[in-house]
Amino acid sequence: MSGIHFPKNFILGAATAAYQIEGGRYEGGKTESIWDKFCEIPGKIDRGETGEVACDHYHRFREDVALMKRMHLEAYRFSVSWSRILKDGDGEVNEEGIAFYSALIDELLSAGIEPVLTLYHWDLPQHLQEMGGWLNPESISWYLRYAGVLFDAFGGRVKRWITFNEPFVFTDFGYVTGSFPPGIKGDYRSKHIAAHNVLKAHGMAVRLFREKKIAGEIGITLDYAYNCPIDNSPENVQAAELANEFWAGWFYEPIVFGHYPERALKYFQAHGVAPEIKEGDMQLIAEPIDFLGINHYFCNYVEADKNNTREGTRLVYPPRNHNDMGWAITEDGFKVFLDYLKKTLKVPLYITENGISLNDIINLHGEVLDFDRIDYLERYLSVLAEAIEGGLDCRGYFYWSLMDNMEWAAGYKPRFGLIYVDYATQKRLIKRSGMWYRDLIDEKNR
Repeated sequence: MSGIHFPKNFILGAATAAYQIEGGRYEGGKTESIWDKFCEIPGKIDRGETGEVACDHYHRFREDVALMKRMHLEAYRFSVSWSRILKDGDGEVNEEGIAFYSALIDELLSAGIEPVLTLYHWDLPQHLQEMGGWLNPESISWYLRYAGVLFDAFGGRVKRWITFNEPFVFTDFGYVTGSFPPGIKGDYRSKHIAAHNVLKAHGMAVRLFREKKIAGEIGITLDYAYNCPIDNSPENVQAAELANEFWAGWFYEPIVFGHYPERALKYFQAHGVAPEIKEGDMQLIAEPIDFLGINHYFCNYVEADKNNTREGTRLVYPPRNHNDMGWAITEDGFKVFLDYLKKTLKVPLYITENGISLNDIINLHGEVLDFDRIDYLERYLSVLAEAIEGGLDCRGYFYWSLMDNMEWAAGYKPRFGLIYVDYATQKRLIKRSGMWYRDLIDEKNR
């Protein structure tokens, strides 16, 4: 028995993303995405790995749904590859792509698993990138047409929709760090233009969802590595608040409050890298949503630093356990973060990603005994359950990830999954953590 108690209507599921698991790069009428091309650039992906085959989910989705059913998952959050739906991103509808996702949705429903659909999880069609990508104002129209096709094809069967996954990550890594496509470094102006267009596209998709009277709910997923002060001194508390404005708050505040963070906006305007905000933009971005998804893996701990003229902070590294990617395990910070969400968020919350990468191995008995992952789950889910008991309106949790997969630029070395994947044979094996998660779901539903 876990000792973790959730309400019976609380959803426990797992999540994936199309490029990370599907494979089938040249199959089913799919055209190229930016990740297909980015992986071909030498040095961009660890060990030169690609998503060309990935977990071969494109051919094995029925087997994967059967594994979800064995784990008693209540919901499955997946993303759709834009390049499978519209040829070159803005061409004719690809009926083979529609048929693939339709079959996946039907398989989930027949297994008693709720499909939760993310429209965009980072894989922009390459043809649209060559037309300027998210820097092109027309990107809003491109995305709106794509969203409309999905609403028409799957509306009714899919009840929960997510417009975008982590706009901070794909705009910052795409235009500032250069570690994601389009691989540009240090261009804050382009980052903010792209992000502003993404947020407007989100708002337009929400409006279209309402106009089409789709039965169900729609929201967006933001990543939030919350900045906590290293202590409760006024200067460190203020510094952490400012750091949050510059990072995840740049996306959270427009959607939730209807404006960009004031101090961060003034700074970016003074340095000539802020987006152009036209009349009606912020109202569009703050179009009412039914829920907010949050992806959370760790918190940062910061203290005031007058030498940092932007956020006014510096990272502090207290002793912590870390995962295989070097991310700290900070369930105490998660508790503080959930309290912030409880105070500021006016719509229901879903934790749409949370998980840990470990150096998993199969032992001589054919098992993956990932007790550190179970420990991680117990730490974070205990905090979440306590927050819900204290009044937080959180409706569900999705572990990242259902199965081991391609962790973007880090390739296949990180293993986040509840299911172990042998990439040479594509054999799947439910880890000990997957069975622990099954038992947690059963315990909740007794």
